[in-house]
Amino acid sequence: MMRAVAAAMLRLYPKAWRDRYGEEVADLVASRPAHLRTVLDLLAGAADAWIHHRRIPAAGPGRIPLAAVLTIAGTVLLLLWNPGVRDAASLYGAWAEAAGAGPLAGRLRGMATSLFVLSGASGVLSVVPLLITSHAAMKHSAQGQVTRMTARRVVTTGLLLAVPVVLFGCFFYGLAFAHQGFPVGPLGDAMTGGFLVPIILALVLPLPTIAMAAPSLAPGVRSSGNTLAVAAICNALAWLPVLVLLVLGLPKASWTFVAAVSAGALVSVWMSALVARSALRHGRTAMGRLSPG
Repeated sequence: MMRAVAAAMLRLYPKAWRDRYGEEVADLVASRPAHLRTVLDLLAGAADAWIHHRRIPAAGPGRIPLAAVLTIAGTVLLLLWNPGVRDAASLYGAWAEAAGAGPLAGRLRGMATSLFVLSGASGVLSVVPLLITSHAAMKHSAQGQVTRMTARRVVTTGLLLAVPVVLFGCFFYGLAFAHQGFPVGPLGDAMTGGFLVPIILALVLPLPTIAMAAPSLAPGVRSSGNTLAVAAICNALAWLPVLVLLVLGLPKASWTFVAAVSAGALVSVWMSALVARSALRHGRTAMGRLSPG
Protein backbone atom coordinates (compact mmCIF):
# COMPACT_ATOMS: atom_id res chain seq x y z
CA MET A 1 0.00 0.00 0.00
CA MET A 2 2.81 2.42 0.87
CA ARG A 3 4.43 1.77 -2.53
CA ALA A 4 1.18 2.82 -4.25
CA VAL A 5 1.06 6.01 -2.17
CA ALA A 6 4.70 6.74 -3.06
CA ALA A 7 3.96 6.22 -6.75
CA ALA A 8 0.98 8.56 -6.49
CA MET A 9 3.29 11.29 -5.13
CA LEU A 10 4.92 11.47 -8.57
CA ARG A 11 1.70 13.07 -9.89
CA LEU A 12 2.54 16.13 -7.79
CA TYR A 13 5.71 16.87 -9.79
CA PRO A 14 5.68 19.34 -12.72
CA LYS A 15 4.83 17.79 -16.09
CA ALA A 16 8.24 18.68 -17.53
CA TRP A 17 9.89 16.85 -14.63
CA ARG A 18 7.62 13.80 -15.10
CA ASP A 19 8.31 13.71 -18.82
CA ARG A 20 12.06 13.73 -18.25
CA TYR A 21 12.51 11.75 -15.03
CA GLY A 22 9.10 10.25 -14.18
CA GLU A 23 9.51 6.81 -15.74
CA GLU A 24 12.94 6.30 -14.22
CA VAL A 25 11.82 7.33 -10.72
CA ALA A 26 8.62 5.26 -11.02
CA ASP A 27 10.70 2.16 -11.82
CA LEU A 28 12.93 2.95 -8.85
CA VAL A 29 9.94 3.28 -6.51
CA ALA A 30 8.45 0.03 -7.82
CA SER A 31 11.69 -1.92 -7.33
CA ARG A 32 12.37 -0.95 -3.72
CA PRO A 33 10.47 -1.23 -0.42
CA ALA A 34 8.51 1.96 0.28
CA HIS A 35 8.23 3.50 3.73
CA LEU A 36 6.74 6.64 5.21
CA ARG A 37 10.10 8.37 4.76
CA THR A 38 9.98 7.51 1.04
CA VAL A 39 6.64 9.29 0.69
CA LEU A 40 7.88 12.31 2.64
CA ASP A 41 11.05 12.50 0.54
CA LEU A 42 9.01 12.41 -2.67
CA LEU A 43 6.67 15.08 -1.32
CA ALA A 44 9.62 17.32 -0.43
CA GLY A 45 11.12 16.65 -3.85
CA ALA A 46 7.87 17.73 -5.52
CA ALA A 47 7.92 21.02 -3.62
CA ASP A 48 11.56 21.57 -4.61
CA ALA A 49 10.77 20.73 -8.25
CA TRP A 50 8.05 23.39 -8.36
CA ILE A 51 10.26 25.97 -6.66
CA HIS A 52 13.04 25.36 -9.20
CA HIS A 53 10.66 24.61 -12.06
CA ARG A 54 12.50 26.71 -14.64
CA ARG A 55 15.73 24.78 -14.12
CA ILE A 56 14.12 21.65 -15.54
CA PRO A 57 15.14 21.16 -19.20
CA ALA A 58 12.29 21.96 -21.64
CA ALA A 59 10.15 23.32 -18.83
CA GLY A 60 7.47 25.78 -19.92
CA PRO A 61 5.58 28.32 -17.80
CA GLY A 62 4.74 27.04 -14.34
CA ARG A 63 1.17 25.84 -13.73
CA ILE A 64 -0.50 25.21 -10.40
CA PRO A 65 -1.31 21.48 -10.07
CA LEU A 66 -5.00 20.61 -10.33
CA ALA A 67 -4.84 18.89 -6.94
CA ALA A 68 -3.72 22.15 -5.34
CA VAL A 69 -6.46 24.13 -7.11
CA LEU A 70 -9.16 21.69 -5.98
CA THR A 71 -7.80 21.67 -2.42
CA ILE A 72 -7.95 25.46 -2.26
CA ALA A 73 -11.43 25.53 -3.81
CA GLY A 74 -12.69 22.89 -1.37
CA THR A 75 -11.30 24.82 1.59
CA VAL A 76 -12.96 28.00 0.35
CA LEU A 77 -16.27 26.14 0.00
CA LEU A 78 -16.13 24.85 3.56
CA LEU A 79 -15.31 28.31 4.90
CA LEU A 80 -18.16 29.85 2.90
CA TRP A 81 -20.52 27.20 4.24
CA ASN A 82 -19.46 27.56 7.85
CA PRO A 83 -19.07 30.23 9.13
CA GLY A 84 -19.87 32.01 5.83
CA VAL A 85 -23.61 31.26 5.72
CA ARG A 86 -24.05 30.47 9.42
CA ASP A 87 -26.49 33.31 9.87
CA ALA A 88 -29.55 31.92 11.64
CA ALA A 89 -31.50 35.17 11.36
CA SER A 90 -31.04 35.29 7.57
CA LEU A 91 -31.59 31.55 7.13
CA TYR A 92 -34.91 31.51 9.01
CA GLY A 93 -35.96 34.99 7.90
CA ALA A 94 -35.31 34.35 4.20
CA TRP A 95 -37.13 31.02 4.40
CA ALA A 96 -40.12 32.58 6.12
CA GLU A 97 -40.25 35.24 3.42
CA ALA A 98 -39.92 32.63 0.64
CA ALA A 99 -42.54 30.41 2.29
CA GLY A 100 -44.97 33.29 1.82
CA ALA A 101 -45.05 32.31 -1.85
CA GLY A 102 -46.97 29.17 -0.91
CA PRO A 103 -46.05 25.54 -1.69
CA LEU A 104 -43.48 26.70 -4.26
CA ALA A 105 -40.86 27.13 -1.53
CA GLY A 106 -41.24 23.53 -0.37
CA ARG A 107 -41.00 22.19 -3.90
CA LEU A 108 -37.88 24.26 -4.59
CA ARG A 109 -36.26 22.99 -1.40
CA GLY A 110 -37.06 19.36 -2.29
CA MET A 111 -35.77 19.85 -5.83
CA ALA A 112 -32.45 21.29 -4.63
CA THR A 113 -31.89 18.57 -2.03
CA SER A 114 -32.74 15.77 -4.48
CA LEU A 115 -30.41 17.11 -7.17
CA PHE A 116 -27.53 17.51 -4.72
CA VAL A 117 -28.04 13.93 -3.47
CA LEU A 118 -28.17 12.70 -7.07
CA SER A 119 -24.98 14.58 -7.87
CA GLY A 120 -23.07 13.17 -4.92
CA ALA A 121 -24.33 9.62 -5.52
CA SER A 122 -23.42 9.84 -9.22
CA GLY A 123 -19.92 10.98 -8.31
CA VAL A 124 -19.34 8.03 -5.99
CA LEU A 125 -20.90 5.50 -8.37
CA SER A 126 -18.87 6.85 -11.31
CA VAL A 127 -15.77 4.96 -10.15
CA VAL A 128 -17.43 1.69 -9.11
CA PRO A 129 -17.12 0.02 -12.57
CA LEU A 130 -13.52 1.25 -12.77
CA LEU A 131 -12.73 -0.28 -9.38
CA ILE A 132 -14.34 -3.60 -10.36
CA THR A 133 -12.39 -3.72 -13.63
CA SER A 134 -9.16 -2.77 -11.87
CA HIS A 135 -9.67 -5.47 -9.23
CA ALA A 136 -10.16 -8.07 -11.97
CA ALA A 137 -7.12 -6.83 -13.93
CA MET A 138 -4.98 -6.92 -10.80
CA LYS A 139 -5.61 -10.66 -10.44
CA HIS A 140 -5.46 -11.54 -14.15
CA SER A 141 -2.12 -13.10 -15.02
CA ALA A 142 -2.60 -12.40 -18.74
CA GLN A 143 -2.47 -8.63 -18.13
CA GLY A 144 0.84 -6.85 -18.58
CA GLN A 145 2.90 -5.67 -15.64
CA VAL A 146 2.04 -2.02 -16.24
CA THR A 147 -1.69 -2.79 -16.27
CA ARG A 148 -1.49 -4.88 -13.09
CA MET A 149 0.52 -2.19 -11.28
CA THR A 150 -1.87 0.53 -12.43
CA ALA A 151 -4.89 -1.55 -11.40
CA ARG A 152 -3.32 -2.14 -7.98
CA ARG A 153 -2.77 1.60 -7.56
CA VAL A 154 -6.40 2.30 -8.52
CA VAL A 155 -7.76 -0.21 -6.00
CA THR A 156 -5.38 0.93 -3.23
CA THR A 157 -6.20 4.60 -3.82
CA GLY A 158 -9.90 3.76 -3.85
CA LEU A 159 -9.60 2.08 -0.45
CA LEU A 160 -7.67 5.07 0.94
CA LEU A 161 -10.26 7.53 -0.39
CA ALA A 162 -13.27 5.48 0.73
CA VAL A 163 -13.08 6.79 4.30
CA PRO A 164 -13.24 10.54 3.51
CA VAL A 165 -15.86 9.98 0.79
CA VAL A 166 -18.11 7.98 3.13
CA LEU A 167 -17.61 10.51 5.92
CA PHE A 168 -18.58 13.39 3.64
CA GLY A 169 -21.58 11.44 2.35
CA CYS A 170 -22.80 10.65 5.88
CA PHE A 171 -22.12 14.23 6.93
CA PHE A 172 -24.22 15.56 4.05
CA TYR A 173 -27.01 13.05 4.73
CA GLY A 174 -27.13 13.93 8.42
CA LEU A 175 -27.27 17.66 7.74
CA ALA A 176 -29.74 17.47 4.86
CA PHE A 177 -32.23 15.05 6.40
CA ALA A 178 -31.62 14.96 10.16
CA HIS A 179 -31.57 18.76 10.59
CA GLN A 180 -28.26 18.73 12.45
CA GLY A 181 -25.48 21.32 12.42
CA PHE A 182 -25.14 24.51 10.39
CA PRO A 183 -26.56 26.00 8.23
CA VAL A 184 -29.90 25.53 9.98
CA GLY A 185 -33.49 25.49 8.84
CA PRO A 186 -35.10 24.47 5.55
CA LEU A 187 -33.04 26.95 3.50
CA GLY A 188 -29.84 25.69 5.11
CA ASP A 189 -30.81 22.10 4.31
CA ALA A 190 -31.50 23.01 0.69
CA MET A 191 -28.06 24.53 0.07
CA THR A 192 -25.80 22.28 2.18
CA GLY A 193 -25.17 19.82 -0.64
CA GLY A 194 -23.77 22.51 -2.88
CA PHE A 195 -20.93 23.10 -0.44
CA LEU A 196 -20.07 19.43 0.12
CA VAL A 197 -20.80 17.57 -3.15
CA PRO A 198 -17.98 19.20 -5.20
CA ILE A 199 -15.51 17.99 -2.57
CA ILE A 200 -16.83 14.44 -2.97
CA LEU A 201 -16.41 14.72 -6.75
CA ALA A 202 -12.84 15.95 -6.30
CA LEU A 203 -12.04 13.06 -3.96
CA VAL A 204 -12.93 10.42 -6.58
CA LEU A 205 -11.05 12.15 -9.43
CA PRO A 206 -7.65 10.52 -8.62
CA LEU A 207 -9.00 7.09 -9.62
CA PRO A 208 -9.57 7.81 -13.35
CA THR A 209 -6.42 9.94 -13.28
CA ILE A 210 -4.36 6.93 -12.22
CA ALA A 211 -6.26 4.43 -14.40
CA MET A 212 -5.63 6.31 -17.65
CA ALA A 213 -2.07 4.91 -17.67
CA ALA A 214 -3.40 1.43 -18.54
CA PRO A 215 -5.01 1.07 -22.01
CA SER A 216 -7.21 -1.83 -20.91
CA LEU A 217 -8.85 0.41 -18.30
CA ALA A 218 -9.66 3.12 -20.86
CA PRO A 219 -13.40 2.28 -21.19
CA GLY A 220 -13.78 2.56 -17.42
CA VAL A 221 -11.96 5.90 -17.41
CA ARG A 222 -14.25 7.23 -20.15
CA SER A 223 -17.37 5.98 -18.34
CA SER A 224 -16.19 7.58 -15.11
CA GLY A 225 -15.62 10.90 -16.88
CA ASN A 226 -19.09 10.86 -18.45
CA THR A 227 -20.77 10.12 -15.12
CA LEU A 228 -18.77 12.83 -13.32
CA ALA A 229 -19.91 15.27 -16.01
CA VAL A 230 -23.53 14.33 -15.27
CA ALA A 231 -22.84 14.82 -11.56
CA ALA A 232 -21.40 18.29 -12.23
CA ILE A 233 -24.49 19.23 -14.27
CA CYS A 234 -26.80 18.06 -11.47
CA ASN A 235 -24.80 20.12 -8.97
CA ALA A 236 -25.16 23.24 -11.14
CA LEU A 237 -28.90 22.66 -11.67
CA ALA A 238 -29.42 22.16 -7.92
CA TRP A 239 -28.22 25.69 -7.22
CA LEU A 240 -30.99 27.19 -9.36
CA PRO A 241 -33.86 26.49 -6.89
CA VAL A 242 -31.58 27.60 -4.03
CA LEU A 243 -30.97 30.93 -5.74
CA VAL A 244 -34.70 31.32 -6.44
CA LEU A 245 -35.38 30.79 -2.72
CA LEU A 246 -32.69 33.34 -1.94
CA VAL A 247 -34.30 35.88 -4.27
CA LEU A 248 -37.71 35.27 -2.71
CA GLY A 249 -36.24 35.79 0.75
CA LEU A 250 -34.03 38.80 -0.04
CA PRO A 251 -35.99 41.26 2.16
CA LYS A 252 -35.10 39.20 5.27
CA ALA A 253 -31.50 38.31 4.36
CA SER A 254 -28.37 40.29 5.22
CA TRP A 255 -26.06 41.39 2.43
CA THR A 256 -23.19 39.32 3.89
CA PHE A 257 -25.38 36.22 3.84
CA VAL A 258 -26.41 36.83 0.23
CA ALA A 259 -22.79 37.43 -0.76
CA ALA A 260 -21.61 34.22 0.96
CA VAL A 261 -24.32 32.09 -0.69
CA SER A 262 -23.70 33.63 -4.12
CA ALA A 263 -19.93 33.12 -3.81
CA GLY A 264 -20.51 29.56 -2.63
CA ALA A 265 -22.69 28.83 -5.66
CA LEU A 266 -20.05 30.17 -8.04
CA VAL A 267 -17.18 28.25 -6.42
CA SER A 268 -19.28 25.08 -6.19
CA VAL A 269 -20.28 25.11 -9.88
CA TRP A 270 -16.75 26.05 -10.98
CA MET A 271 -15.11 23.33 -8.87
CA SER A 272 -17.45 20.57 -10.04
CA ALA A 273 -17.02 21.71 -13.65
CA LEU A 274 -13.24 21.60 -13.23
CA VAL A 275 -13.46 18.00 -11.97
CA ALA A 276 -15.74 17.00 -14.85
CA ARG A 277 -13.52 18.68 -17.43
CA SER A 278 -10.44 16.90 -16.13
CA ALA A 279 -12.22 13.52 -15.99
CA LEU A 280 -13.56 13.90 -19.55
CA ARG A 281 -10.08 14.84 -20.76
CA HIS A 282 -8.66 11.73 -19.08
CA GLY A 283 -11.29 9.64 -20.83
CA ARG A 284 -10.43 11.05 -24.26
CA THR A 285 -6.71 10.58 -23.65
CA ALA A 286 -7.17 7.00 -22.45
CA MET A 287 -9.37 6.05 -25.41
CA GLY A 288 -6.89 7.70 -27.78
CA ARG A 289 -4.16 5.42 -26.45
CA LEU A 290 -6.45 2.43 -26.79
CA SER A 291 -7.28 3.26 -30.43
CA PRO A 292 -4.40 5.32 -31.89
CA GLY A 293 -5.88 5.22 -35.33
